[in-house]
Amino acid sequence: MENYNETEITDLEAIKSFVDALGSQRSELVLTKNGKTLGAILTAEQYEWFLDQLDNNADVSFVDERSKDLSGSQSLQDFKKDLGL
Repeated sequence: MENYNETEITDLEAIKSFVDALGSQRSELVLTKNGKTLGAILTAEQYEWFLDQLDNNADVSFVDERSKDLSGSQSLQDFKKDLGL
């Protein structure tokens, strides 16, 4: 299991200290409240990895499919006529 930093979200001093040294951090800071994870501050490397995962797993095929669906659409010429142009 990977080591990580953890602190209560109300411990502003610990959070500030982590952020001040963010460039040299090797792992995230997990923010908790009453033992429950609320969020995290990631290192640049972790953030880049996260973005790469989103890019690699994003299914955007629906955009292409929707762009070809002309059902119920109106031509530009008809639209201009409706506007009285």
